[in-house]
Amino acid sequence: MTRPESIALILKRIQILGAELAKPELCKATEATKLFGESSSLDSMGLVTLISDLEEDIRQQYNISVTLVDEKAMSRLTSPFRSVHHLADYIMLVINDRKS
Repeated sequence: MTRPESIALILKRIQILGAELAKPELCKATEATKLFGESSSLDSMGLVTLISDLEEDIRQQYNISVTLVDEKAMSRLTSPFRSVHHLADYIMLVINDRKS
């Protein structure tokens, strides 16, 4: 999985979630879209849904089992769930760590 594939996967999943939640702003998500915190269109349940759906997408499309919410993610100085950009970087880190 490449970083551009990671971003595309996240954006596709956010757009689906935006349609389900009737939040059109999520259907226009970009790499800079905030996922958590102030000015985010997702509440905590929306973020949990996004993360679990992404874990399943990665497993199905790339045959890689990942856990994105763990002690490592929670202890980072900058939350990997802050934006699409940060989440894509974190997904790549988790996948690369699994390969090592």
